[in-house]
Amino acid sequence: MTSTHQTEDPQALADERLEATLEKTGARDPRGVCRERLRELKGVDAAAFEQALGHYRDRLVPSIAAGEEPFTAWVEYGRTIAGLTFQGRTVAIDRTGLAREYATPADPEALVLHLPKGGKGRALLVAQPRDPSPAQQATRDLLVDGRSALRER
Repeated sequence: MTSTHQTEDPQALADERLEATLEKTGARDPRGVCRERLRELKGVDAAAFEQALGHYRDRLVPSIAAGEEPFTAWVEYGRTIAGLTFQGRTVAIDRTGLAREYATPADPEALVLHLPKGGKGRALLVAQPRDPSPAQQATRDLLVDGRSALRER
């Protein structure tokens, strides 16, 4: 059986590197959020969707296969998709609920949101921790999901 370490397939190598990073760090897999964003983007802007697919194929996969840190690369891809959806800025919410401008490398414990320019409309989820804190969950509930009531614990 051949290991993907010995293969020339950049996709397999990129996937293997991300999965190893997720296992090592305990980070939540960011691919699901990106897939969801892509499905939504496809329905509203075909040209932007094609641009996002091109970015995935031509930049994301080759960069990870070449050694770029996979979790941060995927979060950056999520930011790219969000930026193609609407103009805005990206913030990282720490476990206490404090927001700061997003900066690399991506923190697996941060809730990463893309906020619409002008503050009108809902935020887009870019990445979330495996186990969000109550402050992070409340932030997501309000800004992404539009819930104004706290969840029961």
